[in-house]
Amino acid sequence: MSEIISALQNGSQVKVVYSYTQNISANTSAITTSLYVHRDSYGPSYADSCTAYININGARAMTYTAGFTIGSSWVQIGSTATATVAHNADGTKIVNIAGYFNSSVTSKLENLGVSQNITLATIPRASQITASSGSFNIGGSITIYTNRKSTSFTHALNLYFGGYATTITYDITDSYTWNTSGWASAMYQQIPNTNTGTGTLRLITYDAGGSVVGYTELVITAHVVNSNPSFTNFSYADVDSNTVALTGDSSQIVQTKSNLRVTVTGASAQNYATVSSYRVQYGSKTVTSSSSVISFGTVSASDSLIVTVVDSRGNTAQQSVAITTIAYSPPVISSVSLSRVNNIEAGTGLQCAGTYAAYMVTKSQYFLKYRYKTTSSGTWSEYVPVTPTVSGGDFSFNASIGNFDIDSSFNFEIAASDYYVSTVQSALLPTAKPVFSIRDGQIGVNKIPENGALDVSGDVYISGSKAYSDGYHPSADTVDGLHILRGAASGTTATQTAYGSIYYSADINISFGMTLPVVPYVLTSFNTNGFGYCVIKSTSTTGFTVKITNEVTSSGVNWGIHWLAIYES
Repeated sequence: MSEIISALQNGSQVKVVYSYTQNISANTSAITTSLYVHRDSYGPSYADSCTAYININGARAMTYTAGFTIGSSWVQIGSTATATVAHNADGTKIVNIAGYFNSSVTSKLENLGVSQNITLATIPRASQITASSGSFNIGGSITIYTNRKSTSFTHALNLYFGGYATTITYDITDSYTWNTSGWASAMYQQIPNTNTGTGTLRLITYDAGGSVVGYTELVITAHVVNSNPSFTNFSYADVDSNTVALTGDSSQIVQTKSNLRVTVTGASAQNYATVSSYRVQYGSKTVTSSSSVISFGTVSASDSLIVTVVDSRGNTAQQSVAITTIAYSPPVISSVSLSRVNNIEAGTGLQCAGTYAAYMVTKSQYFLKYRYKTTSSGTWSEYVPVTPTVSGGDFSFNASIGNFDIDSSFNFEIAASDYYVSTVQSALLPTAKPVFSIRDGQIGVNKIPENGALDVSGDVYISGSKAYSDGYHPSADTVDGLHILRGAASGTTATQTAYGSIYYSADINISFGMTLPVVPYVLTSFNTNGFGYCVIKSTSTTGFTVKITNEVTSSGVNWGIHWLAIYES
């Protein structure tokens, strides 16, 4: 409750206590008022009649003329009165409230009055905008509702979308169906890089006189539709000149060898978007480029080539074509063997097998060759080409390749190659050392027979005793029950001073090359580049030790020793 109070007049006052409620849709306020009077402490005043009233906004709301009794406390005069006042079209209102009391019973109660302008709370008058949907596809329609507060109100509808602002329509009453197709181009232009844009619809409310009551706003979300990019076509070609020289056709694609290039033609974006990239997919590999000419590289097995154009909004257009590639794999050598005639002759055969890519066979782009060297050499021969037998993609070769020294072993490299690569397989041809061989009345053991009826490589034992050894001299035979073993050694040794200008060497250890059954007797012959003697210091079953003495030079001594070891078995 609020009140307005007069100033003191001869010790008396009058006041009006008021409150109000508002009817928003009617744009009115109901004001309830009561009149009160009091006087000073000289005692009460009373009479059978008086004149009292309350005016609200200039109109009499309450009149009272009956009896009263007034003391020093506030006393209500008359009844509580209510009056309804209309607000201005914009919802504002200033209302005057006045109270009056008069009695001639005492001068203290004559002509008591109060009047004051009261500003009422403004009633919101702008219509509240709502819509059938706040989210729509550009080009579609939504319905706008005004929810107006008065049937006399009309409205204008404005659009704010990005940097674009426009009035959609005027004179809306209760609702308006907005077909957005007329504004589609402008909205698309504001969102070239996204499929969704937000904006604002503003509903401006006008009263019957055309004055603006106010406005309310609604946030909207617009979605891009029917705006995927497009392109006329695409083509592909092998741009590897080496492979095209083989196939004779740039549209033929060889697995892992052709260099695929894709060219997109006629690509365009829609509704103010721009083409941002081109994506090429083949199997599990994807290449993305900003250029309409895309270098994809090599491909594997046959698959679909998928080309996608992507615009600045992320929308896509796609085309594809199946490509049957030409199968390719490098040559494979699955087996290689080299063999001598009868395992002991110089004549040698090569056997090998493997596969070529079938297309290489079709194009006659398959080759087989070999080269060789002795195992002790670092220099290879030139490659020797041979002609394999081919069926489909399988190849084999089995033929003599010439004579190779039986006393030497050879390293071979067999190379199977095609248009692109060469595969190399190593093989070994051993010396011709048969375990047992017979030739023209001769028998060879561990060798080809060359001397005598029986030619043995290695020691011969008879009844558990060594009867022959190629380490004996001259025939490794026993001589009167003695065995004779020979050998030689040479080298360079440093010398030390012994007595003045006489020098001696460090110990020289010489091995028999085997362990003898007993310690032998050793004889030596000695030569040197200076002067001196060879002295045997010690002998064992495995070798002996000598020292060179009386040498006349302090520099290194070159020496050579031939020896005989004689022992009984």
